[in-house]
Amino acid sequence: MKKLIASIFWLAAVSLTATAQEKGFYLKPTGGYFIKVTPVEFPSINGQLARDRTTNITGTGAGATTTTEETALTGSFGQGFRAGLVGGYQFSNIVGVELGVNYYKSEDQDMLRQSVINNGTTVLSLHSKGNVTAFDLAPALVFRIPVRGNFQPYSKVGVIVPFSGYLQIHTSVNDQTGQIAASQGIVSPAGTRTNLVLEREERINPKATIGFQSALGFDYKVSNRIGLFAELEYRNVSVGGKDKDLKKYDGTATVVVNATNTPVGSKQLTLDDQPAGDRKVNYHKAIGSSMNVKGSAGYDSSKPSDDLRSYINIGGLGLNVGVKIGF
Repeated sequence: MKKLIASIFWLAAVSLTATAQEKGFYLKPTGGYFIKVTPVEFPSINGQLARDRTTNITGTGAGATTTTEETALTGSFGQGFRAGLVGGYQFSNIVGVELGVNYYKSEDQDMLRQSVINNGTTVLSLHSKGNVTAFDLAPALVFRIPVRGNFQPYSKVGVIVPFSGYLQIHTSVNDQTGQIAASQGIVSPAGTRTNLVLEREERINPKATIGFQSALGFDYKVSNRIGLFAELEYRNVSVGGKDKDLKKYDGTATVVVNATNTPVGSKQLTLDDQPAGDRKVNYHKAIGSSMNVKGSAGYDSSKPSDDLRSYINIGGLGLNVGVKIGF
């Protein structure tokens, strides 16, 4: 009986010691890679729908035939790399809290692609791709399973609060048909067209938002203070645009005689030559007649433009790994 009572007291002491070791502050340097989930259709780019469109022209003159194939471009900016530092406090061997500060860089995503092929020769190529750079705060509740041993599973749920970042869109143009120049309001002399070779970069700044995170993972103790961890995490944030800045606009506009394809003049295109209405766009939930909307009556290109807000999705499922340092 005495041995049984002594054994009970010894087990209780060990349990208290194990619980005490779970309490307190810790830091977790972490890194991970995410794959995209919850794909949606990408927003329009300068009035162009997110489409992959290829037009083939065969033959010449009245006997020419034209075929077009088109698909909608969908996806998410949730695929990419993330690095961060997480601070946590364990109240007991079950419940704790964490606060992470993270840097995220997405992979490039195709947002717009157009091609025109005339008798086997590509005469128009337009390609836009985007990527997201983001910094966020990620508070979460942590729930651990109070098991003994070095292996300690847990789950967590929380929110994501982006505090800095942007969507960068890079567009390359090689148009030998004059279509894109004409769509941008460039008027060519009679009997000519204006071909464009252009590189354009736009940066869309986000409106304040909040997202969701959840994870399943485990810690593996290496010593009393040091451990390793791995977790499978789901993150989802929907971000709306606040405003857009044109960061790069470099290229050449060449006037060509239609009948002979002979160049008769060219002009270098630079960012400094672009009007304020193209260099700055403010986004709104709704737009009205009092706003400076491109294409509307009374539009003033010397002032920033107004446009409807669009949204992108940053949804990803990823694996995070790192070191847990107790204090």
